[in-house]
Amino acid sequence: MASQARVQQPPWQTPPNAAGKALKIFNSLTRTKTPFAPVDPSDQKVVTWYACGPTVYDDAHVGHARNYVTTDIIRRIMRDYFEFNVKFVMNITDVDDKIIGKARQLYLFNEFADSNRRKEDATVKDTTIAALSYYLAKHLGEIPHDLGSEAVPNQIERHYGHVMQGKPFEEGKPVGEKEAKIQMHVKTVLQAVEAIDSLKASHTPNATEYERIISNVKDIVSPYLDSLYGSNFDASNHEIFDSWARNFEKRFNEDMQSLNVLEPDKVTRVTEYMPRIVDYAKEIERKGFAYKTTDGSLYFDIKAFEAANNAYARLEPWSKNNTELQADGEGALTKQTSEKRSDADFALWKSSKPGEPSWESPWGFGRPGWHIECSAMASDEIGRQIDIHSGGIDLAFPHHDNELAQAEAYYCDHRHATQHQWVNYFIHMGHLHIGGAKMSKSLKNFVTIREMLSREDGLTSRGLRIIFLLGGWKEQIEVTELLRKEASGWEDKVNNFFIKVLNMEDAQDATDQENGIKPSVKTPLAHAKETFHNALLDSFNTSLAMRAMSELISKYNSLDGNSTAIEQPKEVARWLTQMVSMFGLNGTAQINSQTIGWSGLDIPEYAKPYLSMISSIRDRLRQQAQKGGSIDVEDVADVRQAIHDRPPPETPETIPYRKALDSAVATVSRLRESKQTPKSLMIAADQIRDEDLWNLGVYLEDKQDSPTALIRPVTKELREAKMAQQVKKSRKTTATPAAGQRDKRIVRPQELFKTEQYSEWNQDGLPTKDKAGEPLTQTQSKKLQKQLAHQQKLYDRWQSQQQAQAS
Repeated sequence: MASQARVQQPPWQTPPNAAGKALKIFNSLTRTKTPFAPVDPSDQKVVTWYACGPTVYDDAHVGHARNYVTTDIIRRIMRDYFEFNVKFVMNITDVDDKIIGKARQLYLFNEFADSNRRKEDATVKDTTIAALSYYLAKHLGEIPHDLGSEAVPNQIERHYGHVMQGKPFEEGKPVGEKEAKIQMHVKTVLQAVEAIDSLKASHTPNATEYERIISNVKDIVSPYLDSLYGSNFDASNHEIFDSWARNFEKRFNEDMQSLNVLEPDKVTRVTEYMPRIVDYAKEIERKGFAYKTTDGSLYFDIKAFEAANNAYARLEPWSKNNTELQADGEGALTKQTSEKRSDADFALWKSSKPGEPSWESPWGFGRPGWHIECSAMASDEIGRQIDIHSGGIDLAFPHHDNELAQAEAYYCDHRHATQHQWVNYFIHMGHLHIGGAKMSKSLKNFVTIREMLSREDGLTSRGLRIIFLLGGWKEQIEVTELLRKEASGWEDKVNNFFIKVLNMEDAQDATDQENGIKPSVKTPLAHAKETFHNALLDSFNTSLAMRAMSELISKYNSLDGNSTAIEQPKEVARWLTQMVSMFGLNGTAQINSQTIGWSGLDIPEYAKPYLSMISSIRDRLRQQAQKGGSIDVEDVADVRQAIHDRPPPETPETIPYRKALDSAVATVSRLRESKQTPKSLMIAADQIRDEDLWNLGVYLEDKQDSPTALIRPVTKELREAKMAQQVKKSRKTTATPAAGQRDKRIVRPQELFKTEQYSEWNQDGLPTKDKAGEPLTQTQSKKLQKQLAHQQKLYDRWQSQQQAQAS
């Protein structure tokens, strides 16, 4: 492959009115920052934008989130900060080789699994053994595929053991996607070998064992069955393929909603544009830039296109001879033909083979090539010139380069010497990497968006967006623990600032005393605004913009307590709220909102009456402990009377809070019947704060200058601080074996297994999935259940001892 240094991109035509514009965008068509101006000279606020959407054949993963969330951030900046009228169009690829393959394979596999569920023969075993041989020959070629399954593990260790240890397959080369694929295939094979061993041991496994076996062999049996029966599959009923795509489009939309990604202004689907795609390809053929093959396919003629004074591969001319990328762009089901005039020519229309869905065209029954769909749909919705086109960086070549060639061929006017420029600004979002490899469905090294958001140790929607904002939009991001901590720290810093301002008794609205603002605060805010604005003008430099916000908070915090300097904290907080809202970090809040703080700061309204009463009881316990006094039921008589006179409304959501209130009142009753000491009162107060309310996601923050605690939600920062405190306490008590025993007792059962060894837990804290996201076996679960029950006894005993010592 030619190096980028030796191969130059073709000239880019600067749009009219772009010269001297303040907003600069890093443009993939030039690999430089270019001044931005919309196409429409009559309205320089209208921006047209086409974004490549998903191929809906599986659940979206965090790598997809990188693209769509980052695109959403830039779209919000353009729309809400720079106030452009953005027309945003996104496609859905709902017919594709991967969709066809996935839908067909699953249909055949389910039919196979159902038909053999109650049979007492060796069909499943024999089929799995044959499938293993097929899979080895296709994916792990170093291993003889005709070996018995019992010999496979040793062969894997011999040929791929070094790769499984994290070393490169070929010595001297870096570890990357090749190694990730090998590791994926090895894992699939070993699962199948284990299943074959089980089948050899028993021809008639019970129902539970059968489901486990059939799940473990799915990834090798499905493609094998497809190789045998795929061509005989009745594809005339498109519903099998359509329902697959519709299901995953629905799930994709749900994922985007959970990530707070704005909906497109217009969604285009390939199956709904079929006649227009055919017409688009016909026009390219009419102009002499395409040719038909005898199998009924239509190919783009790159040489004819270049001969007409057009440049091919505008984005990555150095990749135009990369056969691996070209093959990937054509799809796994594309027929190999010797009729192509050039190996680089790509399909505009692909004839369908038996077992594949098809549509009518002048060239025969078939379906669109991958690239033509975007050219046709974007042209149909936006026209002959687009302001912004976007997508992931992995789409630059061949997909986006082929898109450009098709559209520029479609609009080509042979009378003009200059090439038509279909897209003015191409922006590509950087990859998300895991362990040096791109996150990918095909590598199975991905975490789905749903899984990430459901994990207790996973990222939140806001946390992930903060990572992307800190990392920049076009740079590759490796989600390391260090980056996660940086993002968490930024979020906690803003969170704490909002809580602080909202609870300042002497904070006044900025609009009331504008003339009284001291320069010491006004200047940092003005400086932050200027830095923030210039950062976004500089190709959406969100990393610098985020730093400007953080430094403003630091400056404000450093002035805390200086009454001559702090006059208008709410003005600072309001501007920060508007900017985090603009970045999409605050739900559906708009940039012009005058409120302070982001979502998640407030306790639910239905919980507040209960929490107020509980906090009042706890405040009095703490006050009496500090005074060295005692407490009686009469000391909380007003609370009890309030419960009686004005009982908070009860709904299913309030039940846990009602139970916590009853528990707090019962605590006071128990104390009355025992010998009270300051220590026993403080332990009771801490139990209400650290157990009853903590388990509800609520924390009471004691303030030195106030007898009343601040009610606030439990944040990740608070959880980590509590865990660190427990660890510190543990280290102080490890001098003797007995102390070590006491150390284990102080660990709450729900926290016992919250380690990196597991990735998902149930409500009791029992792990359900290992760190790789795989479900735990029954044996593993039973063992952990016993440990959890034992820990519960230790913890209960320790609590009882603490109470006894206090009294």
